[in-house]
Amino acid sequence: MNEQVTATDSKPGAAVEQGSLPPLCVDLDGTLIKSDLLIESFLRFVKLNPLHFFWVLVWLYRGKAHLKYKLAAQNWLSPELIPYNQEVVTYLRAQKKACPERAIILCTASNERLARQVAEYVGVFDEVIASNEHDNIMGSAKAKILTDRFGHGGFDYIGNDWNDWKVWSNARQVLVATQSDRFLRQTQQRFTIDRIFREQAPSPREYLKALRVHQWTKNALLFIPFLLEQRFDDVGGWITLFFCFISFSLLASATYIWNDLLDLDSDRVNIIKKKRAFASGRIPLLTGIKMMIGLVAISVLIFMFLPPAFAGVALLYTVITLAYSFKLKKVPILDVCLLASLYTLRIIAGMLAVSAAWSFWLLAFSMFFFLSLALAKRVSELKNLEKRELNQASGRGYVTSDLDLLQMLGVVSGFVSVLVVALYINSDKVASMYAVKEVLWLLCPVLLFWVGRIWMVTSRGKMHEDPIVFAIRDRVSLQTILICGVIVAAAMSANFL
Repeated sequence: MNEQVTATDSKPGAAVEQGSLPPLCVDLDGTLIKSDLLIESFLRFVKLNPLHFFWVLVWLYRGKAHLKYKLAAQNWLSPELIPYNQEVVTYLRAQKKACPERAIILCTASNERLARQVAEYVGVFDEVIASNEHDNIMGSAKAKILTDRFGHGGFDYIGNDWNDWKVWSNARQVLVATQSDRFLRQTQQRFTIDRIFREQAPSPREYLKALRVHQWTKNALLFIPFLLEQRFDDVGGWITLFFCFISFSLLASATYIWNDLLDLDSDRVNIIKKKRAFASGRIPLLTGIKMMIGLVAISVLIFMFLPPAFAGVALLYTVITLAYSFKLKKVPILDVCLLASLYTLRIIAGMLAVSAAWSFWLLAFSMFFFLSLALAKRVSELKNLEKRELNQASGRGYVTSDLDLLQMLGVVSGFVSVLVVALYINSDKVASMYAVKEVLWLLCPVLLFWVGRIWMVTSRGKMHEDPIVFAIRDRVSLQTILICGVIVAAAMSANFL
């Protein structure tokens, strides 16, 4: 690769050796890559310590260029993991092959340190023009540098943003990389576009997957205490729980998005998670941050009309989730205990929302049962690593040699949860609530079958990395839920006669 220069190295009138074709200048964020290095470096820095956010504010006060410089100095970059716009990369390599003497220049507002790493990895760039500690090479600043060096109409430019209009006004050819119909339409009204690198916009289904709407089924746990008390005719309770479900689901989606944003690097090395919307670049990181803020705002607004105790548990849920995302997910065993506790907190929130009686049996069952599922999740991840001949998951505290121990703990925890159900059935409370409590004993063999089957599927390496998703899609699991419902209905049927 030829010598690379930054914005501070560029001098008016400087020439770049070239053939009959003018230099081809390429933007980085959103054009060459489907991500934004400023946001990625911010997320990595904050992930190290949430208090780093205050340093970001201090650096931003001194200017955006200074912020980029400081974040780049604090960050590492794995350019091989970044999601690239393959159509643009293929085009650049074809241009270099067809005309080796033509200069291809990476011209970006990202900091020079990170930009150079990307340029070296792609391997087609002759030069890098990028932001430094003092100069933010964006919009008018970028247009001036390129026009001073190559003259008006003396270069071609590939970009993707409204700020690139100022550069295209001075370029010979306008090349656009975008997934936005609106941006493309307005750019076509202003310029004659010579080439379009069209990236398909995210579908509504992709946004729903990013929100993890399928995970909202977990929040059905809010209704469990209410149903166990058989308050079926309590209309006010149903309405309260409905809004509790909506607010908790929106809050959970916000935490899922935040977790995905913090886990970009580890997701990109995971054979399944690398397809997630933010890790793959299908949905821009800035859009994800806006979605997260919007979800939290709506959820908080709903909390204002719900019991304060419920809002308090929701706040505790958020704190534990954030602590898990930042640090605690790396601590073996503690991470799965926290995941189990998040499920149990949903049940506690449901109790507090409708002033249901506290149930030792329900909380004990929840902790053991969901601990078993959390362990199945970790075993499934390690099984996938083992297939790829890797030893440790990125961002996790487990190694593949832990498989036997985790499987043992998971099976034991699952069967203990069934034991709790058996003890609950024999309690005085059940005798007073169910007409034929003996029928409830049928729950035990059904649950033993389901727990055993879950762990057999997991041990064979066929479990989805999220057992809840597996259960939702698994016909046998759905049939098991139906059977359990029929058993409970049969046990309480005399109460309706």
